[in-house]
Amino acid sequence: MNEKACSTCHVIATGNVCPRCKTPTLSDDFSGLLIIFNPEDSAIAKVMNIKKKGRYALKVR
Repeated sequence: MNEKACSTCHVIATGNVCPRCKTPTLSDDFSGLLIIFNPEDSAIAKVMNIKKKGRYALKVR
């Protein structure tokens, strides 16, 4: 599986277009994996401006 991270919203996905924000700016150069289950109660989700649950990269280059 070739996973990439969106440089705009940091969501981790497969393919060439981000399923969340629909931009084609996916990068295979990312680090850190963040899984958000409850974005309303997560301090990290608030800092990263994440509003939906899912898998995110901490840093995208």
